Amino acid sequence: MASMSESRKRWEVARFCLLGIGLVLVAVPFLWILLTAFKRQVDAASVPPKLFSPFTSQNIRALNQNGFIHSLKASVILTTTTTVSTLVFGVPVGYAFARGKFKGRRFLGAFLLFSRMVPPVIFIIPLFLFFHDLNLVGSYKGLTLAYMTGLLPFAAWMSASYFSDVPIELEEAARVDGCSRLQSFLKIALPLAMPGVVSVALLIGIAAWSEYFIPLILAGPTTTPATVGIVSFIGVDSINWGAMAAGALSLIIPVFIATLLAQRGLLRGLTAGAVKG
Repeated sequence: MASMSESRKRWEVARFCLLGIGLVLVAVPFLWILLTAFKRQVDAASVPPKLFSPFTSQNIRALNQNGFIHSLKASVILTTTTTVSTLVFGVPVGYAFARGKFKGRRFLGAFLLFSRMVPPVIFIIPLFLFFHDLNLVGSYKGLTLAYMTGLLPFAAWMSASYFSDVPIELEEAARVDGCSRLQSFLKIALPLAMPGVVSVALLIGIAAWSEYFIPLILAGPTTTPATVGIVSFIGVDSINWGAMAAGALSLIIPVFIATLLAQRGLLRGLTAGAVKG
């Protein structure tokens, strides 16, 4: 028994050591960005790298001077429109998959999951040609629709897992009392699944805020989000590392906060379908 207890203690120590090493490896890049964002430009570009530097806020001021603030506004607009639009269409679809008993349900569910797994580079060229014919390239409407091509299946799949957890007996009782299917959805199922829907909204917002590849191809001069606009700090013969770090910090902080709020929903999404089919 003593040997087993000592072995367990050694295993716990090893686990904590591995966890500590992993946290350090993850935290170092973020710490470096944080330090660089408040370094003087000469110190941020020094070789070899200089860890500490006198505090300065000139990199924060440079964000407005270089037009990066406009890119942040574009990111806010795109994130808001994408999140709202995806929820409006994705949540009812998820409810239909959770409650509907129609032919092809399993096939459509598998198709939604497959479409989520397809990398954007597969459909970006035909999407660009299609949007070009419709004069949607470089517009917020076109970018929102492009974002939704990848996020709508995700929203439907996640929403279906949350609606499946709502007892169907409550909706059946409401139907007996005279509620229609739409009323039972709006008054019974949706309020009970609202915590999950909020988590889905946060996850969609994180994905839209962090998107880079789609706006790189489809965005215009006035609709370029901050993920793409941050490259404006790269000049012909120099790179403003301090301003880039400040811009990256402005992108990281909202995602960090939203991730803390949505972490339970993220875990729920990762395990969705593991028990129920």
